[in-house]
Amino acid sequence: MAWADLWDRSDCRILGDDRAALAMRFSVYHLLIAANPDDPTVNIGAKSLSGEGYRGHVFWDTEIMMLPFFLFTQPAAARALLGYRYHTLDGARRVARDGGNAGARYPWESADTGLEECPIATPDGQNRFYTRDEELHVTADVAYAIGRYREVTGDAAHLLDEGAEILFDTARFWLDRCEDEGERLVLTRVMGPDEFHSHVDNNAFTNRMVRWHWEYAVEVYDELAADHPALLAALEGTLGISRTDRDAWADGARRIVSPNDPECGLIEQFDGYFDRTEVPVTEWDENDMPRYPAGYNHFNCEDTKLLKQPDVVQLMFQLPDDYSLATRRENFEYYEPRTLHKSSLSPSIHAIVGLQVGDPRMAERYFSRSAFVDLDDNQGNTEDGMHIASAGGTWQIAVVGFGGFLAGADGLQFTPELPTGWERLRFTVQWRGRAVAVDLGHTDSVFRLDGAGAPETITVAGEQVVLRPGETVRVPRDGSR
Repeated sequence: MAWADLWDRSDCRILGDDRAALAMRFSVYHLLIAANPDDPTVNIGAKSLSGEGYRGHVFWDTEIMMLPFFLFTQPAAARALLGYRYHTLDGARRVARDGGNAGARYPWESADTGLEECPIATPDGQNRFYTRDEELHVTADVAYAIGRYREVTGDAAHLLDEGAEILFDTARFWLDRCEDEGERLVLTRVMGPDEFHSHVDNNAFTNRMVRWHWEYAVEVYDELAADHPALLAALEGTLGISRTDRDAWADGARRIVSPNDPECGLIEQFDGYFDRTEVPVTEWDENDMPRYPAGYNHFNCEDTKLLKQPDVVQLMFQLPDDYSLATRRENFEYYEPRTLHKSSLSPSIHAIVGLQVGDPRMAERYFSRSAFVDLDDNQGNTEDGMHIASAGGTWQIAVVGFGGFLAGADGLQFTPELPTGWERLRFTVQWRGRAVAVDLGHTDSVFRLDGAGAPETITVAGEQVVLRPGETVRVPRDGSR
């Protein structure tokens, strides 16, 4: 019965393509067994429960690649995964302190204590890992995950119990880490998601997520001041902050160098990126994925425009409502040909953003790369353990990409664009305590709202549709019903 309930809430069924269906259920199964909703002191290692790769360490993979699956299928597990970040908050404080900064900074690789576990160099000592020192964006990604949890589940209690303390103490870190240049704040010597480039200044992804982090911290501070003043006073006493800090975060969000204009057009990945050497990608491997150009490898792409994985495109993925379709398309079209996808996190993001901006050409290729990374061992390292982030990415390609699913301030939206070989795509999403069963096809979409209460209005291919509890609604692709 327990497994039947898990599958009922979490299954993502692909009809018409048995191989894709197998890969999808393989991904969902491993996600389900990797998270414990009853233990907020543990998280999901990069190889889940399947191998010793990365020594079980936790990355931003959880918040960005895997958490969406749990948010929309197993909210209790999502909260437990966030609970791990609260459990390791003291470790994050020490990481910040060891770096000479105030507040809390989450490490690039985390384990039981929340201290930095990333090795300093490769075993031969020839190559330094600057990710431990410079890939700071994980701290903003944790804040982003806290905000998404509240938005999707409606669970305000998490903010009161744990989330606000994390948001405020990590917001303090950013303010201390940034440098003041008068009219603007800058963030120097960092590394964005694209790990080919270290020691860069004003990485667009990192700076924009810091701005988001500060804005959300201000929003939560104001909410607590209005509705829970005693709790806010207690937090201020614990953290040693006041309204002055809140105002500094608001000012920092206004002044930090970041791409804020929805119509900003092509975004430079970091200061000076456009001046780097252009190295064309001319060869693809047996999986139809880019090869390193001759003479290049993971450690010598610094001076080029080559990307390991999405960076600006990652920003388009995480904040789709903040940029116009034209801006997102321009950035996707520029950075896609320069991305080598040397991370298992990469293909799913490009598949989803490509579909969102109207460029589906590579989506099925990237779905295969993500879905079969371990079933086919297409990266040649499955013996170290499965790529659990790809499992989360595979679910997201199907639901967010091909299903055209978005959830945010405007409610639930669906703009399906299924592969020609798929007959139907069926899944269930949890939205603020109620389940919406979704059945998408090429000629129609079918929805059912479970639970009680008021109707829910969703948007299907631009048309508003009212779902009443217990009723099934069919929406033809031509809009007639």
